[in-house]
Amino acid sequence: MTVVDVRTASIDACPACQRTAPTQVGRSATGFDTSINGRLFRQPPYAVRHCDACGLYFKSATLSAAELSVYYAMLDSAPFEYDGQFPTDRLLLERLAALPERSGVLDFGCSSGRILKSQAARLRCVGVEPNEPAAALARSRGIAITSETELWRSPQTFDAILLTDVYEHLTDPVPLAERLAGRLASGGWLAIITGNADAITDRDRLAEFWYFRLPGHVSMVSERHLYWLAARLQLTLAEVHRCSHYATTVRQELRQRVQAFAYGRFRTSPHGLAARVMRLIPHLKSAEQWTSAPAFTCGEDHIVAFFQRS
Repeated sequence: MTVVDVRTASIDACPACQRTAPTQVGRSATGFDTSINGRLFRQPPYAVRHCDACGLYFKSATLSAAELSVYYAMLDSAPFEYDGQFPTDRLLLERLAALPERSGVLDFGCSSGRILKSQAARLRCVGVEPNEPAAALARSRGIAITSETELWRSPQTFDAILLTDVYEHLTDPVPLAERLAGRLASGGWLAIITGNADAITDRDRLAEFWYFRLPGHVSMVSERHLYWLAARLQLTLAEVHRCSHYATTVRQELRQRVQAFAYGRFRTSPHGLAARVMRLIPHLKSAEQWTSAPAFTCGEDHIVAFFQRS
């Protein structure tokens, strides 16, 4: 008898273009557990696959849609209250500041309203957010919260639409992107902020990169995927910015680079001179026991892409 784990789902075809038989990139990664308020969410072992047709990189397995829905409902938005210091946020805020007063802006997946809160008094800000505590905070910041159902029923168009840290969560991202593009007013723009797979130099351990070690993250884009998506949406890819998602200090960056080097040396050359030396250094020898690559957040691991309607 075959036992099916209803908490997980395999992804056999590209989530974006549905092409089958994608190419595996590098080694497979172990599964991992994430706990929220005592509720355990278990990501199964997976590989990262690359779609040769549209350029998307994605996990071969993830949590089921039902489990992800519970995960997002329970997720605490407080750790993401970084108050304008995300490099990706700064790029968005520069664009938003250039909009004329009373322009309409939609933030789809707005969380607590972190991005739009400084613009709520000047622009007509609308948000969609399934996590009720986060939505309540966004509402208190002057953002009009609407449900996805109400959004599609309304004929309203927007001068700018934000899809920030959402695309990577979607197991079928293109239909949503198409619907959002259809709500752009003439001359309006759609911003998609998500993970940049082109920035990961260690392709053999792409599956271990921190972005894929989050239970809700399904995919990372390449620049080629952005051009493919622009053609699909019938929009112009007007700007592409590459940056880190997090602001890191020089000390944090140095530490991350040393940890990444140590982990890589122990995996690729465990008997080499560098590995032997690192076994003598208390803060580095532990890297030999790590079961997954350390977080590396100081590279250009994010893309901020602006799609323009003519």
